[in-house]
Amino acid sequence: MRTLIPPDWRTVPNLLTFGRLVAVPFLVWLIVKGHTNYATALLGLVGVSDYFDGYIARRTDSVSELGVVMDPVSDRVVAMAVLPALMVAHLLPLWLGIPVLVRDVVLSSVFLFLARRGFGKPKVRRVGKTATFGLLFALPAITLGHVLRLPGLVLFALGGILYYVAAYRYYQDVQVFLADQRAPFAEDTPR
Repeated sequence: MRTLIPPDWRTVPNLLTFGRLVAVPFLVWLIVKGHTNYATALLGLVGVSDYFDGYIARRTDSVSELGVVMDPVSDRVVAMAVLPALMVAHLLPLWLGIPVLVRDVVLSSVFLFLARRGFGKPKVRRVGKTATFGLLFALPAITLGHVLRLPGLVLFALGGILYYVAAYRYYQDVQVFLADQRAPFAEDTPR
């Protein structure tokens, strides 16, 4: 019987990724309750761990299938939990947060649906990684506020634009996949 979690899952990169997931409810609570200093520190740790899990995995040759899947999932979970919390706490304007949140929800739903059809994991794109980095870097600045709020909002907006550029690239990948899916059926139809 095949298990979902491999027996060698306890690597430092995987533990960092799981740590980000465990931090999410605490992060949301801190933001909603107005503990912005603590929330900023935790957001900073989340961002640093996102960088280091991949760095350590590559440097120690401990890249795992579980880590490859869980790293982007943890990024999405952090974004889909923190963005509404920031909007509820009035730290992030709705007009700026909702488009990024909608993009995450739509793409996550589409990829879950397509995974059942054999799409597999989406290609990691540099523009997507840059967008995620920009957004994760902007969130602590937005949360802390004061003089960092405006630069954080600008960086968030730029990350949001790149997020949609990456979404368009994923859309192109999906179009190619769907065309390949239809191709065998098109050959069998009589003319």
